Amino acid sequence: MSIRPQRKPTHDNRIELSHFTKVMHPSRRKTVKRWRRFQRLKNNFLYLLMRGGLFAVERLPIRGFIRFLGCLSPYIFREETRRAQQQLRATLPHLDAAKTTRRMFVHFSESIWELSRLRRSVPQLDAEARRVLDEALAEGKGAIVISGHVGNWEILGQAIAAAGYPIATIATPFYDPRITRWLDKWRAQHGLKIIWREENSGKAILRALRSNQLMAFLIDQNTKTAGAYVPFFGRPAFTPTTPAALALRTAAPVIFCWHHRRRKSHQITIERVIYERSGDQQRDVLALTMVLTARLESVIRKVPEQWVWMHRRWRTYRRRPLPAKL
Repeated sequence: MSIRPQRKPTHDNRIELSHFTKVMHPSRRKTVKRWRRFQRLKNNFLYLLMRGGLFAVERLPIRGFIRFLGCLSPYIFREETRRAQQQLRATLPHLDAAKTTRRMFVHFSESIWELSRLRRSVPQLDAEARRVLDEALAEGKGAIVISGHVGNWEILGQAIAAAGYPIATIATPFYDPRITRWLDKWRAQHGLKIIWREENSGKAILRALRSNQLMAFLIDQNTKTAGAYVPFFGRPAFTPTTPAALALRTAAPVIFCWHHRRRKSHQITIERVIYERSGDQQRDVLALTMVLTARLESVIRKVPEQWVWMHRRWRTYRRRPLPAKL
């Protein structure tokens, strides 16, 4: 049972502010390395392409064309296609890996179309979802919201914010600060707050919880943060432990939520996670992380074509046995 910190070794899973990175508001205060001429031209082209592409998608009736591009994507993004199929064969061998990968790319193309229409409409939360959020916030400790890159996760955050709930999430700034500022403005259109990773993001996260806000985390990627190896589709996967450690430290309620598309309708599920403490902090952090990861796995199994199979989820590997159920 080993937990890998981001910077300096720790003997338990107590929240260390050094495990977070500093909050950066996407302004021009951050010093950016001077780009070489070719890199500057490339970055300018990509930035204008992104802005222009979204502008066109928002205004033109090209949903079918975008879906067509999704169908072509497996032949364009060869490396990502190969990785997705390899991981599907290793984890869900009963599925047709090639067919599921094609559906995954079409799903992403549909997601782009949906996001381009967020200014016009946002999916609404049902009464059960509102009840769970209301009861959690009534405790006055904020709440830890857990999800993954399944369905249209961007719509999930926007729907919660548009329903009037104070919600924040953490994100890594892009290499181009113009993209960071643009995304910050776009994501904030319905009230979603972004905490940008930098030196003081740990303090910003704690402030959000103390202000009785929802603090959202996506826990299904292998990132450079405090974490542990837990079972994910039967394989060791390095998973962030910060959300579980925060919940245990602050006693904030834990909520699991996810979005998936069923035909042309949006399905948003929000559930309270009930867990028990053993009194052993390190053991409890690992146990809660395993519970949340298992929840996410069960969701992905229901809609495998709506998860990011091309992500290097198992890029680091631990040879020692996985922890047993705690």
